[in-house]
Amino acid sequence: MKNFFAMILVVTVMLTCLQVDAAKKITAADADFAFQTITQKLRWWNCTPLNIRWSGVDLENIENVKYMNELAKGKGYYPKFTACMVFYSDFISPPDPHDGKVTAWNYDKEYKNYSWYFGLYDDGEWKLLTFGY
Repeated sequence: MKNFFAMILVVTVMLTCLQVDAAKKITAADADFAFQTITQKLRWWNCTPLNIRWSGVDLENIENVKYMNELAKGKGYYPKFTACMVFYSDFISPPDPHDGKVTAWNYDKEYKNYSWYFGLYDDGEWKLLTFGY
């Protein structure tokens, strides 16, 4: 199932890249990193991923890069982010309210268009800086 979602994401990203006239496009490696990170976080929350997709926004979008650098200080980074990739996901929250875990989710509910912002740090690595609505 994981490989199926990964293949759908990569194909979607590749098709989107063909349609976007951006100076810097997302690569398959970037997409895979984001997919793995998002999937891991959702599973840690006991959520069921339904869909993960790239926003299609230029990685060097000035407003997004500025936002990443504003978040940097609160995350313990110097404001040296050079790009930002934004993904959206749909998922189902945990089904059992009696699982003993405290959660902010409404149980067994479908969440749509949950955003994930990754900043490309000047060391060349993507970092997940924020997520949510």
